[in-house]
Amino acid sequence: MIKWKAVILGFILTVIFALILNHFMGEYGSYISILAASAIVGYMVNQNYVNGAIHGVMIGVLGGIVGIIILLLVGGYLIIKAEILIILMKIAIDIVLGAIGGVFGSIYSNWKKS
Repeated sequence: MIKWKAVILGFILTVIFALILNHFMGEYGSYISILAASAIVGYMVNQNYVNGAIHGVMIGVLGGIVGIIILLLVGGYLIIKAEILIILMKIAIDIVLGAIGGVFGSIYSNWKKS
């Protein structure tokens, strides 16, 4: 079962972390923000690692969609059309990083309980 409060909080954390880290690290800041926020959400979910991965994937998908919307607003349709493969690769990377972070957070949560 998906805990939507945790997903929304993770999305907000992703946006905040990305805004801060992108100034210092460039594109890598958004990747680190997704990894960190999904690890926090995986810890908050406090279930097995599969649920942590599912919640992390949700954060990765939301982050990718918002990234596309921002790119559309800033760059317009031509940039989206020209670089659709790059955008799809970034969303795939966001999803994988979200899953990894969610698994790490869930494993740490379960390790701390025992």
